[in-house]
Amino acid sequence: MAKRRAAWMCAAWTLTAGGCTTLVGLDDGYHLVDGAGGEAGAGAGAGGGEVVVPTDVELIDDMEDGDSAIDEAGGRVGYWYSFNDGTGTQTPPVYSEENPVGFIPEALAEPRGESTMAMHTFGSGFTEWGAGFGFALNGPDGGLLAYDASAYSGIVFWAKLGDAGAATTMKVNITDKTSDPAGGICDESGEDVANPCFDDWSSTARLGTAWAPVVIPFEQFARGGEGAEPTADAIDLTGLFAIEFGFVQGEDFDVYIDDVGFYR
Repeated sequence: MAKRRAAWMCAAWTLTAGGCTTLVGLDDGYHLVDGAGGEAGAGAGAGGGEVVVPTDVELIDDMEDGDSAIDEAGGRVGYWYSFNDGTGTQTPPVYSEENPVGFIPEALAEPRGESTMAMHTFGSGFTEWGAGFGFALNGPDGGLLAYDASAYSGIVFWAKLGDAGAATTMKVNITDKTSDPAGGICDESGEDVANPCFDDWSSTARLGTAWAPVVIPFEQFARGGEGAEPTADAIDLTGLFAIEFGFVQGEDFDVYIDDVGFYR
């Protein structure tokens, strides 16, 4: 799966910047709107109810520029990409020579406050492990380098369903030095079952039909174990690689994501 992730990130760079090298390794945009205190992430408001949106937020991407690149700020350079197991259909599709379609924001039919664009993906029919989308935090020139997020306490974003009948939960994953081969710590070969790669840090966000903030502190992310005991107790915040949103096999999904940021 990581090799495919690398290919997707390389494709995103190729599409937006014209080339790719070998992979190595709440501000004014956050406006409370009617219904914003609904479903929330597992990290805050796990039982439902109103979610308090952090006030000290550093925006990663507000999507308003309409391209696939995250905002170049705070040392971050990255691009949005979609991914899946190849057994179903996803829009936007995974970038390939046959489908050279970039993952770019979509204009909202009804703006969320001052926000007029958001990332949107939908799909169904996946039977192996599912599908998702995400972005690298530090991918200059198509590379993959560690990003130091130790100044922050967690992530925040806005989300809603596109189709009320779609899956109402979504995985939120963070890859770091302990889970990504680029960190040089985990075992990509699969021989070391106690320390496998791609056992990313994960939490869960609930989705409703109205826009709602999702606030997840880093301590709420955990590794699944992949059949073995995880070898790290917490995310290595000095070495993050990507943030991804995903759905497991068998789920029909349709989700909008807007105004992704770190909060202190």
